[in-house]
Amino acid sequence: MHGTSQLTVEWPSISNEHGDAMLWLGAWLIGDKGAEGEWFHSGRGGAQTRHDVPAEATGIRLRRWPNEGLAPEYADLIPITALQVNAAAVSFEREQPFSMLAEHIA
Repeated sequence: MHGTSQLTVEWPSISNEHGDAMLWLGAWLIGDKGAEGEWFHSGRGGAQTRHDVPAEATGIRLRRWPNEGLAPEYADLIPITALQVNAAAVSFEREQPFSMLAEHIA
């Protein structure tokens, strides 16, 4: 994709384990090692957002918080092959290409 392309994301309005609206976050992935770039969305769902795709973006990372007391679940979409993504249809249950475990170990 080029920097002039736009990505549309449908953020579903679903409840987390506490009965509150699910918190969602979207960020660009940069390079071939899963480095995270700028965030492009943070919200509670029930929205459709549109974003200019940066020229350096190689993918996107979607996060959701089913339980806000725990770390979020995430899904990486690499490469960006579609101009529209429905976050409700993304599999957060499959093994992801880049582990975020190292970010939580210090």
